[in-house]
Amino acid sequence: MRLLLPLLLLTLALPLAACGASESSASRDPIVIDDRGSEGGEGGEGGEGAGEGRLVVSDDACTTDADCVPAGCCHAAACVAQASAPDCADVMCTTDCQYGTLDCGGACLCHEGRCAARLSVPPELRVEGQ
Repeated sequence: MRLLLPLLLLTLALPLAACGASESSASRDPIVIDDRGSEGGEGGEGGEGAGEGRLVVSDDACTTDADCVPAGCCHAAACVAQASAPDCADVMCTTDCQYGTLDCGGACLCHEGRCAARLSVPPELRVEGQ
């Protein structure tokens, strides 16, 4: 019984540790472009075209959207060329939706010859009567 608890904790902790490690190792000083095409770090969170999200452009070359994949296994916020893809075979991720990542409608794409991530943004909430 004494060995069962540490083994259970280790089993639960390993997938989470692997998820975080793969995310940080794949990022390389990306360029962030807001949904209106201007460069910057804070744009794209609302206003005109709010459903578009932000682009995070990497240094990895591409010719089509299919050349680009998520840079991390869990809740990735960048994309890389397939040759740089992380090995996610033994990684378990949560299924929650984290806006500002590829979750919930984000996608990898080829933008002007470089892999880019279109990050998701939360839906605009409207209050009745306003």
